[in-house]
Amino acid sequence: MRYAIIGTGGIGGYLAAKLVAAGADVAVLARGAHLAAIRDKGLTLRDTDGEVTVRPAVATDDGEALGIADVAVFAIKGQDLATAIETARPAIGPQTLALPFLNGVEATPFLAEAYGEDRALIGIARISAFIAEPGVIRKATPSADFLIGGQDGSQGAPRVAGIIREFRAAGIGSPDRRDVRVDLWQKFVFLTALSGTTAGGRADLGTVRDTPELWALFLRLAEEAAAVGRARGVALAENAVEQAVHIGEQMPPEVRASLAHDLAAGKRLEIDWLSGAVARLGREAGVETSSHAAVAALLAPWREGGGK
Repeated sequence: MRYAIIGTGGIGGYLAAKLVAAGADVAVLARGAHLAAIRDKGLTLRDTDGEVTVRPAVATDDGEALGIADVAVFAIKGQDLATAIETARPAIGPQTLALPFLNGVEATPFLAEAYGEDRALIGIARISAFIAEPGVIRKATPSADFLIGGQDGSQGAPRVAGIIREFRAAGIGSPDRRDVRVDLWQKFVFLTALSGTTAGGRADLGTVRDTPELWALFLRLAEEAAAVGRARGVALAENAVEQAVHIGEQMPPEVRASLAHDLAAGKRLEIDWLSGAVARLGREAGVETSSHAAVAALLAPWREGGGK
């Protein structure tokens, strides 16, 4: 298959490096100094088990130069999706599948609306990776998994199974799942609790755990997100909230959600894709989400950046 990777940060850069190293035809969309470095020296992945440098077939900041792809991978922030959809449109041919690896639970419907109901897949990334310097991606976690499925949550469709096979052949973890919608929402339950407390509280996770009011908020945020998911028909486990709390208890104290890092750096925020989405989807489903609504309101002035 031919891949167009829209966004070559931590997640997109990791996938691009692994796929190119395995012999796949990959075009990447990047910008600025990062793009210049990829063009000049190649794309380097520093993994926990070594380092590899590859040269994608195309490295560009122009969607017209990507060429038609079999799979368009969207690895960007939620607030950039609308722009990315239009930028990537030249890469979307009659059979192209759109595979998002974004925070939140709404990327797939957006891509389906833009490109066609039968085009959009569900993707869940479980990895910590970032741009260490222009042209260099560093993977910080020992493992990395990328869950892939159709909109019904299944993995049985031939083209979905084909992507999974190619990912695995490239050394990219892509586990079997009965319903990836459950995994998508389970991640959402945890992430919205983590982002709401570490960004809303301007605190690391250790401080959240040590502050009774913030730890109680973490629990309420997880409970609200799980209730919204269930109201929307997602078969979350009975202990979904307990799973989120357990993860929060086990993670290192210095952890902050990417939303908190973006807030501290004065960058645009994906709050509308996290707590804002829980509140919005909750209203639609008739579920009370006052804690998420409060977090979204507190961070709303900084959604376009500038907050510290």
